Amino acid sequence: MNNRSIRITTIAATLSLGLSVAFAADDNPIKDAMKYAHKAPKGEKKLSEKIVEGTASDDDVKKTLELYKAMADTKPPKGDAAAFREKVAKLITATEAVVAKKPNASAGYKEAANCKACHGDHKAD
Repeated sequence: MNNRSIRITTIAATLSLGLSVAFAADDNPIKDAMKYAHKAPKGEKKLSEKIVEGTASDDDVKKTLELYKAMADTKPPKGDAAAFREKVAKLITATEAVVAKKPNASAGYKEAANCKACHGDHKAD
């Protein structure tokens, strides 16, 4: 192997390591779930609204459930961790009911996905 090949390999490895560290540092289950289920481009419905309406795809609801479950052991940016876990547990239970297509599940999801209740107590300013 010549010097040029060694340098290129070293640079590629360094960049790869740097990117993986950057992505790992950005790993935030709360932000991931909020971005996926509770935000949408201007003029489009949020996935959470589609879940309430019953128009979300089964795959989207299942992925939302996975993201909520990932939030369960995450420390909230502010407020009581036990209260946060309780709210997330209700959100998980409500989303599981939607996945199972239980009657009135969307109403339970709508109540559990009350943004203001959670953000007021736990979202960083």
